[in-house]
Amino acid sequence: MQNAGDNPLRGLTVLDMSQGIAGPSCGGHFAEFGARVIKIEPPDGDWMRPLGSRVAGTSAQAILYNRGKESLALDLRTPEGRDIALRLAESADVAVQSARPGVMERLGLGFEQVKARQPDIVYVSVSGFGQRGPDREKPLVDALAQAKSGLMSVMRGRDGSPVKMDATLIDALTGLYAFQAASMALWGKQKGSGARHLDISLMQAAAHVQAPSILEWDYVGGSPGLLNPPAGNYRTQDGFLALTAVNEAQAHGIFRAIERPDLITDSRFAAVAGRKANVVALREILDAALAKRPTAVWVAAFEREGALGSAIQTYGEWLDDAHVKAIDMAPPYALRDGRSARLPHLPGQPPNEWPMPELGEHSRAVLAGIGVVDAEVERLIAAKIVRIPQGA
Repeated sequence: MQNAGDNPLRGLTVLDMSQGIAGPSCGGHFAEFGARVIKIEPPDGDWMRPLGSRVAGTSAQAILYNRGKESLALDLRTPEGRDIALRLAESADVAVQSARPGVMERLGLGFEQVKARQPDIVYVSVSGFGQRGPDREKPLVDALAQAKSGLMSVMRGRDGSPVKMDATLIDALTGLYAFQAASMALWGKQKGSGARHLDISLMQAAAHVQAPSILEWDYVGGSPGLLNPPAGNYRTQDGFLALTAVNEAQAHGIFRAIERPDLITDSRFAAVAGRKANVVALREILDAALAKRPTAVWVAAFEREGALGSAIQTYGEWLDDAHVKAIDMAPPYALRDGRSARLPHLPGQPPNEWPMPELGEHSRAVLAGIGVVDAEVERLIAAKIVRIPQGA
């Protein structure tokens, strides 16, 4: 387990009313750094719990972003559920929600309503398009954010078709940006200084991570073209290789590695502008050369010549990489079913061994903490407003 020295946010309380990835990721970072995070999820659970392939009965995404939280399974659609949430908000420093704009207000848990109970709250609203604008109420998920933000337009296959990244990168980055903004809102905050409402959207997060490309596009009045041709992925004799060049010396190293030093003085490829204009011809040369030998042979050749090339690894190959193992980048994480699975830890932090809570695991304790007596808890459970694990 982490020690107090690794928990600079110990003493903070976060009320996490979000579901999915982006909002829970924000709450998860608070838990990672030692804050108490009370996750309010519906009686049927956060919709991310069963999504996709399951690890010990729960999705990997739900495990990653909800470790170390306290789970209160509570129906916020009921007056009793709303009242409990507002009572919890009274002692919270941060509240996180990820419903579409207007939903939390209709539930009685919007910024102004929570602020009335906790005048110093940092209230984080995570949504697809943000709290303002004509698209504010439209849904936006990671894949569509990749499309809308322009990311897919620069991720293309060899045939020119846009490609979707099969990783929820925009969701995760949105959660990280939300945590950063909330942390800075808390920095040096004095009691009585007032509430803050932070508007964090997938669209803005997706744009910010691509800001240099968007800036360049607007500056030159259109696509600036390839950044560093012939960077990309190439088929070898036994797999795939990624190569790139960030300066002329590395481009020359590529040519020497494939035993074509004549390309260094070829007017078509001698400079970046030429390689951009003649990238199709250059890729044909590389395709023919690289297909003749195994990936490992090429990686060694590029290294000798000061060029940049890497095998395109699967997650399994990354986990078994000698460097990854040597510095314990993905130590075993204990699962609830008694097994373990390797899990990368947050950069700069020691491994987080806290468990993913069962749905409603902390319902009784959280309610007791705000003075809800046992008889009332039993009534709420019987009315299906609160849920606890079977047999608890």
